[in-house]
This record gives sequence, C-alpha cells and structure tokens, in this order.
Amino acid sequence: MKYLKQLSIFIIPFFLTACFIGAGTHGSIKRYRYDTTKDELERAIMTVINGNQNIQRDSISNYIIDKTGGRSDTIMDNSYNDGENYITMKIRSGDGTEENKYTFRFYGDEEHWRKSSSSEIFICYAHDKDGNGGSEGSGGLEWYKSGLKNKLINLFESEFLAMVDKELQLKHIETD
Repeated sequence: MKYLKQLSIFIIPFFLTACFIGAGTHGSIKRYRYDTTKDELERAIMTVINGNQNIQRDSISNYIIDKTGGRSDTIMDNSYNDGENYITMKIRSGDGTEENKYTFRFYGDEEHWRKSSSSEIFICYAHDKDGNGGSEGSGGLEWYKSGLKNKLINLFESEFLAMVDKELQLKHIETD
C-alpha cells in the first residue's frame, strides 16, 4: 500500500497533464499552422463557414435527444463544440457526393493565443455520412488502412482549408 501511494504521486499528475496538453485523448488526425494570430485565423474560419452553403456548423449548445419514447429526455453534452476551442461542422463536397463531419480544435490556450504570432488548428474527429471514421486516439488502425483517413482529410482540405487560405491570403503549413 505504501508503494502504491508513492507511485500515485507520479502517475496521477502525469495523466492529468496529458489530458490538458496537446490534443488530449482524441489525438490529432492532422495539424495546420498559419503565420497569423488565433483571432485572425478564427475570423477567417468563421467567414468561410458562414459564407459557404456546403458547410454547416453544428450548434454550440447542449441539446436534448429523446431516447426513452417521451418518458424522459437526455441532455447531450456538446463540449467538443464550445465555439472557442472546438468547432464541429459538416462539409459537403462541391458535387454533393460526399458529406463528412469534422471536429477541429484551435491549438493552445488563451495565454498562448494572446502571445503567439502564429496559430494552429488540428482535426480531432472526422466521420463520413455513415459514421465511419474516428480520431487518432480512438480511431484504431482500420480506418487508416482502408484509405478513409485520406478521403476525409482531402475533403477537409479542398472544401474548407483552401477557402481559409484564400481568406487569409496565406498558405497553411502542415505540421503533422
């Protein structure tokens, strides 16, 4: 028991730190850096989202799903779409043949955002219209082997990131 307490002094802080640094438990599917501030990147992203009919942003509030046939409601936590750190959206291809759902995050925290002259986003989750996909942390290897990862990334880059580049008049730098 004595050794367990001593070991917990090192293990618990390690796991807590791992949850707050970098990408957390979901990992990073792919990262993109811009030589501009987080505020400017966020402004450009919102301009692209709001001005493109093929991009639909998810609500940023919690929502209710009826899982019991009207007997009680379940409130779903939408914390991976808080509007400040995370953004969740659906992107439909220009020809309408694909529609994928993405959650991406702005890298860092408020202090980093205030001080840094560059900013970064990374894809946390990506799923096709059938729910196939996942995250780096829990997606397993099968969706990588099947080519789905590349298919999801390609649509994100061609239909969204290219527009962000154009809006900022900057080219993103891949950091993964």
